Amino acid sequence: MQTPDRITTEQINDVPLLLGIIEQMGIRDLIDSHVKVHGSWQGASVGTLVSVWLCCLLSTRDHRLVAVRDWAFERRHTLDTLLGVSLRETDCTDDRLANVLGMLGEEATQQALDQAMVSQWLSVYALPTRRLRLDSTSVSVYHRQREDESLLQFGQSKDHRPDLSQFKSMLASLDPLGMPVCVQTVAGNAADDGLYVPAYQAAVRTLGTSDLLVVGDCKMGALGTRAQIARNGSRYLCVYRPPSATEQIAGWIEGALARKERALRMYGPVDARTREPRLQASVEEWERPQSWTDPDTGEEYRWTERVLLVHSQAYQAGHRKRLEGKLACLREQLKKLRLPPKRGRKGYLSEADLAAVVTKRLQAAGLEGVVGVRCEPHEQAGKTYWLVTDIAVDALAFEAKMARLGWQVYVTNATPEEYATADLVHVYSQQPIQERGFSRLKTRTLRVRPVYLRDEQRIGGLMWLLCLALRVLTLTEWRLRGALSERNEQIVGLNPASRTQPSANPTTERVLAAFGNLTWTRLHFSQGQRGYVSPLTPTQRHVLQLLKLPADLYDRLAHCHDNFTPILRE
Repeated sequence: MQTPDRITTEQINDVPLLLGIIEQMGIRDLIDSHVKVHGSWQGASVGTLVSVWLCCLLSTRDHRLVAVRDWAFERRHTLDTLLGVSLRETDCTDDRLANVLGMLGEEATQQALDQAMVSQWLSVYALPTRRLRLDSTSVSVYHRQREDESLLQFGQSKDHRPDLSQFKSMLASLDPLGMPVCVQTVAGNAADDGLYVPAYQAAVRTLGTSDLLVVGDCKMGALGTRAQIARNGSRYLCVYRPPSATEQIAGWIEGALARKERALRMYGPVDARTREPRLQASVEEWERPQSWTDPDTGEEYRWTERVLLVHSQAYQAGHRKRLEGKLACLREQLKKLRLPPKRGRKGYLSEADLAAVVTKRLQAAGLEGVVGVRCEPHEQAGKTYWLVTDIAVDALAFEAKMARLGWQVYVTNATPEEYATADLVHVYSQQPIQERGFSRLKTRTLRVRPVYLRDEQRIGGLMWLLCLALRVLTLTEWRLRGALSERNEQIVGLNPASRTQPSANPTTERVLAAFGNLTWTRLHFSQGQRGYVSPLTPTQRHVLQLLKLPADLYDRLAHCHDNFTPILRE
């Protein structure tokens, strides 16, 4: 047997899979056709660099610019062969990638790319476009605060870091797919209320239609926001909870409690113990007229709005758990007031002083009128101290308080013929899909924090790039689950704790993790070379089949030579 002159090995893992998905989505070609580079630009195109960067980002979960160069160099033969290019050593440097972010950070470029990509995906993958969900998140940074016009400002932090400056990102996503249609990066001190209309308008331009049900939280419930969505021909669905309507909503709840028999009851799956359908929610509905005057034109717009007063059992159960926790904590606090004073334990010389402390703790727990406390004097060392002697919980008052928890008010301009009451309640309950996207973006997979960039246009480009990666994740997941459903199949081998466990709803992260420990080994001889690729498992081949990627995508690497051609397509 002839001895090779040298042996080279590259860890390829999920690289061919990711590049195959990215090529299927047309990301490289679309970016190259819409991003105009300087005339002296040399080397790999912007679309090629973005494809490599996306692959690195999704494979390593690291968005740092400096990490791409070494990662790409270790897999340069794989990337060259799959993409049909010759990557130079300077193509993936942090300086060049920073220039790419500067191009992607231009608002006009983002809009053009969003429209081109989304329109292509809608037609190719037949994505649902009836519902759009709007929501925002904040990203904290460790940068020093800049001038007032800066993107980085102090504001209401959703990361619970008010001590750090931040910027905000507003996402408009297709529901229930969870794929971002567009992303807008704004200053960290911008109020959320004013972000919904621009995001909605950008999404309508991208999708090319206003025939949408736009879903949002209570911050979308401003009268002007609802009016502009309705005037544009769309339907809205949001929580109605303005501070000015607190007493009004309380009156609605009292009225609903007095006429429980008139509410529409929504049932879920059968309870395994009782063999009866499980009550999920009760809904009371009515209509009311609405009007809004455009502050710019003075034109008045009128429409009819449906109000849904929803009492959710799951929502109430969460409130009950929290309230019971507060009650247990309050008991422990009051029990300490039953003990006589000593070193380190305060004594109360008057009933008024002790009553003030008890009242303050009852108010903090929100249990006034539910917990009763009796105080009595106690003689000690010639002094009279007041102690708590009895703690009683009024069960009826507790249940009465619980009956007023778990309520939400939804408002919509969708007619009953377009969306039934139960459908609207179900649609809004899908909010965790959007939160899952934020989780992927901030902590789980894409890990936007910490942000190392200083240039604000590049920060906007980074957020767009990360949302593009989020699109790859969500669209791939949608395709996998849809293919399994069409074939009436399940996939096994994705759960590392149980390789035989089947799943009909795989996640993209689990699928990528399943393509581990795959290598491409090349034996170099004086007359040529010979390649070997680790054999794929049945699970890995099943994934390629579901995504309609070439079955021999990995095997082709073993048979390629230095005069390579792109092998991502059939």
